[in-house]
Amino acid sequence: MAVARSLLGVSALVLIAWLLSSNRRKFPLRTVVGGLALQWILALLVLRTETGRAFFDAIAHVVTAVLAGADAGANFVFGPLAGNNPDVAWNAVAGIKIMTTIIIVATLSAIGYHYGILQRVVAGMAWLMTRTLGVSGAEALAGAANVFFGQTEAPLLVRPYISRMTRSELMALMTGGFATVAAGVMAVYVDMLGRGDAAKMVSIARHLLTASLMSAPAAFMLAKVMVPETDTPQTVGHARVDLPRDTRSFMDAATAGAEQGMKLAINVLAMLIAFVALIKVLDIGLVALGRLSPVAPAVSALGMKELNLDGILGLIFSPVAYLAGVDPLDARSFGGLLGKSMATNELIAYASLGEMIRTQAMSERSILIATYSLCGFANISSMGIQIGGIGGLAPDRRADMVRLAPRAMLGGAMACWMTGCIAGALL
Repeated sequence: MAVARSLLGVSALVLIAWLLSSNRRKFPLRTVVGGLALQWILALLVLRTETGRAFFDAIAHVVTAVLAGADAGANFVFGPLAGNNPDVAWNAVAGIKIMTTIIIVATLSAIGYHYGILQRVVAGMAWLMTRTLGVSGAEALAGAANVFFGQTEAPLLVRPYISRMTRSELMALMTGGFATVAAGVMAVYVDMLGRGDAAKMVSIARHLLTASLMSAPAAFMLAKVMVPETDTPQTVGHARVDLPRDTRSFMDAATAGAEQGMKLAINVLAMLIAFVALIKVLDIGLVALGRLSPVAPAVSALGMKELNLDGILGLIFSPVAYLAGVDPLDARSFGGLLGKSMATNELIAYASLGEMIRTQAMSERSILIATYSLCGFANISSMGIQIGGIGGLAPDRRADMVRLAPRAMLGGAMACWMTGCIAGALL
């Protein structure tokens, strides 16, 4: 039954995208079939074959090795405050953990970029997407880059093309940014959910890597359904990664990456502080409202002990949880995570998921589906980040980005949910 619900969820998400389409008569059949095929192949490879699991486990071990390096650096600078003592709660040192993880991943990414390693991997993935999905070279490059870089860094690889992109290409560029996560924050999620358990961290890293890869073709598929191509892209079948290297040596790349990582870490910590505080303030007001005599009966009738943000979001997004194949008893908790991710950001949602893992508040199956479904930047604040970041690269397209942002954000969220649905069918 859960498998049938997951398959129904995939079909429902494609249908919703088509209902929101700017041109329902122009359905991109090749992109939809190719996108679904890539998603299922990746999911089957990792979840149902020993070879695929072993390959992604090997990559996951690299991720955990990077986290060990981050711990070593943090321990050198912060000593006991680094949180390597198992008796210290993760939340007590969360800021240090997040900061050091992002810095080390940014440093390694800068080194990989300096030597052209990341560019070659991205170009190979873009070639595959161009051939299977029938998309243009420029949008394929950006979509592949989103698997490794952030939603404003990935467009740098196609900066010369952005001003000339069609509206459909621009939609795909933005949706891909919302549907995937950067390597730096992905490592943070591994640390958040694994909490120092080496075996669990390897498993989580494997699932998150798979989720980000699966969501890339899903983002293309849904973006092309919602805003079909009606013009002729200038980079049909090709596009070239042609970015000048700003660094001159290994040490130059390492120091530049560390500096960029520190800036990103400060932004992430600031957002966490702001949104956790806002949620707390909002919950205080909602709880007080829910205790008023005219409101209390309605709160009770909805099955909530008290009125709070988690309860409201869980109620709104529980249909998505049902379609993803989540255990019925976990539907509202799962829905609350999806809603919190969209209303605030995925870091807040993953922090809540980590607490659910610790307290066993959801079943193992529901936790795994949530791990896949939350793996993206699809939230309200990211719309401003993309408009500001990508708009700075092509100011003449800023107005188009503003109009497309809400639809692209929803498309990115649905791409992540679709990845969760497919994972739910196979788990």
